[in-house]
Amino acid sequence: MKLHHKINHGWQRPSDPVSETYQREVDRSVEKSEVKWRRAQKAVERATKAKERAERRAAEKPTPTLLAAQEAARRLLLQRLDELRQIEVLMRTPTHVPPTAVHRTGRQDRLEVGQYRKPRKRKTSKQPVKTRRSS
Repeated sequence: MKLHHKINHGWQRPSDPVSETYQREVDRSVEKSEVKWRRAQKAVERATKAKERAERRAAEKPTPTLLAAQEAARRLLLQRLDELRQIEVLMRTPTHVPPTAVHRTGRQDRLEVGQYRKPRKRKTSKQPVKTRRSS
């Protein structure tokens, strides 16, 4: 005897009802992923625009007149800086000789030029003191 078992492919297991907390978690996760996707798309757009700008700048070559104007401006700047350095050198050089210090040492009448030195102390001889007594 031959048994024929027919499989019903259209049948699906009945789903459980979705709870509100689970649905909120799913919605929150979907919103977060959409925000991340939008940010990624904006980043891609910014990157492509930056690439296009860089390519345009690289394609622009400076003209000979622009190069000549830049060189002239650089030359003028160097001349002005040289003048400024010369003025600074003139401002630093002294116009007069600073006077040297003159000190009077002790009661002497002569003047000595240079640094002040204390006069040397005279050594007194240590002799016994003699006294006179009148008798």
